[in-house]
Amino acid sequence: MTEAFEQFLGNFQWMSWNLFLAIIPCVLSFILFAKRSPKRLPLNPLWWLGLAIFILFLPNAPYIITDIIHFVDDVRLPDVSENGVIFVLIPQYTLFILLGFQCYVISMMKLIQYLSWLNLIKHTALMEISLNFICAIGVYWGRVNRLNSWDVFTQPRYVIDHALSNLANPNFFFGTIVFFIIFTSLYYIFKWINLAIAFYWQNHSHHVSA
Repeated sequence: MTEAFEQFLGNFQWMSWNLFLAIIPCVLSFILFAKRSPKRLPLNPLWWLGLAIFILFLPNAPYIITDIIHFVDDVRLPDVSENGVIFVLIPQYTLFILLGFQCYVISMMKLIQYLSWLNLIKHTALMEISLNFICAIGVYWGRVNRLNSWDVFTQPRYVIDHALSNLANPNFFFGTIVFFIIFTSLYYIFKWINLAIAFYWQNHSHHVSA
């Protein structure tokens, strides 16, 4: 178990950083997509800057799912016992992935809710699927090309070069499709769970207040 706890502490640093990146769009979603009157997009340049940051950092949330590759490496370590894997590493990775993807789902739901409130989208599912596909591309860039969200600002030519070179790489299309299927499937599962919990609490609060 000692080796597993040492691995746990070693994982904590990079997991904390990746969770921080996943939390950024989630926090921004509560700031940017609060319902305001009149029903039109804000003219404030800071809002649009925040929206750009939200879009660039959104793929960091589903990206956390791909960190499961580190779990595979951890369980293969010769000094980590089975009990260490079961009682230390599995709970750590499970909580890490659930929190990260929950940030993604909340961010998406807040955005979709806001766009629907503004009557800017008619087909919610089409918008959700499109965003999942865009994030799948972003995750591929991050996991395979090792690009960061801020590279768009700091190294735009570098990002463009990778984006163009990916078009000639079959692995890009295969990887993007796999990510898209995983993200879309999990998104709707998480979304339905979130809506069910929200519905339960609303009814519970209503009965208590009555």
